[in-house]
Amino acid sequence: MSRRFLILAAALLPATSFGQAWLPDKGVFNATLIYNDVSNLAHWGSTWDAPPQPDGSIDVKARTLAFLGTYGITDRWTVSAALPYVNTRYKGPPSHGGGPGFTVDNGEWHGCMTDLRVGLHFQALERPFALAPFVGYVTPIGDCYTRGHAANGRDLEETLIGLSVGKSLDPWIPRTYAQARYSYAFVEQVHGIAHDRDNLNVELGTFFTPRWNVSLYGAWQWTHGGITLPIPPSSPHFLYHDQVGEDEFFNAGFGTGFAVTEEMTLFAIYMEGIEGKNGHKIDQALTFGISYGFRPRASAVFAEESSTSK
Repeated sequence: MSRRFLILAAALLPATSFGQAWLPDKGVFNATLIYNDVSNLAHWGSTWDAPPQPDGSIDVKARTLAFLGTYGITDRWTVSAALPYVNTRYKGPPSHGGGPGFTVDNGEWHGCMTDLRVGLHFQALERPFALAPFVGYVTPIGDCYTRGHAANGRDLEETLIGLSVGKSLDPWIPRTYAQARYSYAFVEQVHGIAHDRDNLNVELGTFFTPRWNVSLYGAWQWTHGGITLPIPPSSPHFLYHDQVGEDEFFNAGFGTGFAVTEEMTLFAIYMEGIEGKNGHKIDQALTFGISYGFRPRASAVFAEESSTSK
């Protein structure tokens, strides 16, 4: 029941520009390189109120290296792209009852270039708050495993629509900002099973200095359709249940970033699973990265600070 997309959405999202509320100016390019290490030691139950089911004999790890980029076509239109390489490993007893089709769970590391993600964003508003609707498309590009605890891809196309909203809170809390991103994903059906989803991500951050900030993050997912897990090997959906599980979650964490120069920022983020159902619980997700180019949150907060101080 591994979900490589969930790892990216829950752990990489705070650092990616895919859904920023403040977009770069015309001609500005931003590049981000991210390393993400996730550990899963338990499963969520089949309902939100069910406690996670730990199993000391199971250890699932995923290590992701991702490149993300944005470019300002005009002062209002921006394009974005993300390309992750996911490396996974499962340790434990024979998974899924030792049934056929789950060869990835052999204790070895398996790597794959998973999905190319592209997006088009529009800066609809900058004041009194930032508003940036977007559309996105996800397409598989690698021959990845889709079955097993250590599955490193889902091999599904997705079309996303959403919006990002942000606001400098400097008039009330100095050098502080908030932003949120909502998206709805139309996901390719598998054997006639629909499993579209909503995602909501929020960030609250503050700058202690113009170079150093800390943030709190929250990430939610709700699935429309899908199947309840676990299911027995006799089920007709067993071989593709990792692709169509009704996986939902609430993950939370915190992070910090430091601008080495005006263009270059180093950052680190910690996330973990708080609630969920029908999937792996993220016990620990550590993200480290470097970003070069536009600093949207810093620019917005200090621009607001400058305007209100006049």
